[in-house]
Amino acid sequence: MISSPTYSFILLLFLCAVDSGRILSKIKDCVRDHQLQKNQDYLLTLTASDHQLLPQVKESWIYQPLDHFNRQDINTFPQRFFVNEAYWQCPDGPVFLFIGGEGPIHELDVLIGHHADMAKEHRALLLAVEHRFYGNSINQDGLKAENLG
Repeated sequence: MISSPTYSFILLLFLCAVDSGRILSKIKDCVRDHQLQKNQDYLLTLTASDHQLLPQVKESWIYQPLDHFNRQDINTFPQRFFVNEAYWQCPDGPVFLFIGGEGPIHELDVLIGHHADMAKEHRALLLAVEHRFYGNSINQDGLKAENLG
C-alpha cells in the first residue's frame, strides 16, 4: 500500500499536470497584458512633439488559405498585420518580422520595443503578424471543427 505522503505527492503531481496548460495560458495572457500596458504607459510619458515623431502604422490584411495542405479547398481566412516603414531604407533595407506568439497583436507592436529599436538602427521595414485564430485573424465561422483546416 502507498503511504499517505507518497499518495499525496502523486496526487499533487497529477493535478499540476492536468491544470498546467490552463495555468501557463493565464500566465502568458498576464505577460502580454502587462507588456501592452507598459507600452501604453510609455506613450503617455511622451510630449505632444514626441507623439508627432511616432511613425504612422498601417494595419493591413492578407487572405490566407484555411487549409494549406488541401489545394482543392479554396476557403480563406483574414490574417491581420501591422507595418511600420518609417525607418526602411527602401528597397534594399532588411525586413524584420515580429511574430507576437499565440495572441492578438496591437499597433504598438511595431512602434515600441527592442525589435522597433533594432529596425530604426538597421533601417528596416518592421512587420507584426497576428497569429491565426487570435485577435481579429479568425475565419468567418469561428472555431467550428469542420472549418479549422
